[in-house]
Amino acid sequence: MDSFSDALLALAAPRLGVAAERSARLNRALEGTTFRRNLEAGVAWSGDRRMAAGILGSHAEDNTFQWSWAVPGFAGTPAAAHAERLREIGERHGVPELTEPLVDLGGFYDPRAAADDLALLAVALLGASAAIRHGHGGRALTFIVADAPDLTSGGPAAEQAGACLRRAADLLGDYDARQHTDAMMRGYADHHGLAVRGTEIELPDGTVPFPAKDDGRSGLLLVNELDVNGPVPASLLATAAPAMACVLAGQNALIDRLSDDGVDWRTPPEWDAAAGTLRFGSTVTVQAREIGVFAQDGTWTWADGDGPAQAKELVAAGGEPAWAADEVDLGGHPRPAHVAELLTCAAARLGGGWGAWSVPGPGGERRFALVDPEQPGTGPDTMLAALHTSANIVQQLVLRRDRYEITRAMALGVFEHCGYVPWHAGEPEFLMGVQGLYQVRAYVSVDGTIYRLSSGLFGQPG
Repeated sequence: MDSFSDALLALAAPRLGVAAERSARLNRALEGTTFRRNLEAGVAWSGDRRMAAGILGSHAEDNTFQWSWAVPGFAGTPAAAHAERLREIGERHGVPELTEPLVDLGGFYDPRAAADDLALLAVALLGASAAIRHGHGGRALTFIVADAPDLTSGGPAAEQAGACLRRAADLLGDYDARQHTDAMMRGYADHHGLAVRGTEIELPDGTVPFPAKDDGRSGLLLVNELDVNGPVPASLLATAAPAMACVLAGQNALIDRLSDDGVDWRTPPEWDAAAGTLRFGSTVTVQAREIGVFAQDGTWTWADGDGPAQAKELVAAGGEPAWAADEVDLGGHPRPAHVAELLTCAAARLGGGWGAWSVPGPGGERRFALVDPEQPGTGPDTMLAALHTSANIVQQLVLRRDRYEITRAMALGVFEHCGYVPWHAGEPEFLMGVQGLYQVRAYVSVDGTIYRLSSGLFGQPG
């Protein structure tokens, strides 16, 4: 599938303009409030305002969208009530996307944007207020459907209506369904009891023209995203995120080398403090330096050394001075393991290391920077695997407003570190590095995160 079915688009189009307006209103109402939910009970709160809510579905890193009614244990519960209504609509009208438990979005140009659009189309068909998404591990997303008519009802205003209707027209245009724009506009007018004069809708405070094909695209975000808990300051991530990708690339390269030498890399190496080496089996010895210890209770303890000292300066200047203490309590952070990985890689990179390694022990995981002069070579697959892992970690630590710039710094940083010259021609849709006749690409969604990685001959599509 590389587009939504005409059955879905035609059915949703007359309701899409109203759905866009409701979504924009709810998003404005949520600003500055605490959003809480008990989706098992089918309710959520914006501040002290209660609303009906449920789980629409989830978007996975393999670019599939699963409806909540297909999740074991959800069928028949309040959490899946909205999704089950959608399935009934799909069965009645022959809409395949609404009746298949798993919708493959991998053929869409931007699968994450397509997941947002599918959620908005669902909101339109349900007559609900909005779709709200949040991350639930890696780059996966859960979509919540909310119904709060007291926050989203009311008459239209020309300026806001124009932006919402243009965004709805954008969605239809993205799927070559502009033939449904007229139905979308007339559906909006009918909903509000407005007159249509030729190709304009008359409102009390002005008119709204039917969007034309060559109109500028609307930047209005209609699917709200809940910000991550405990975000890391962007000023810190600007250095730490590229460092993590580079260090994980070196770690992956060592794993490849150990595998080639017949060494099981999963077996913890022996640390020789006097020699400053990690010994893997009986054949491979790598020079290393201690970075710190991450205990099971979430305590991070810095080791002495140049890398840890520079990392402490980085976090102190970057907005997290508490992380510069000799002993840091990360137990209260929602993602303590991710923060520990970020600190490890930043210290390794700043101290001149090309990789990092973790050795479990009774006091916790001891973290080491790999500094051996015989650095293993890093191929494109090894590098892109590191970028994939880094994107999963950073996604859960960065605010959406900062995500694209951090993703860009991370991707171009690891490309350059591994010998690929950054090539800016495709930005912002994709980030590219070139090495001779070869290229690597990181495709970036409109939400600022990576959704696909590729490598190959220069000029070939990824």
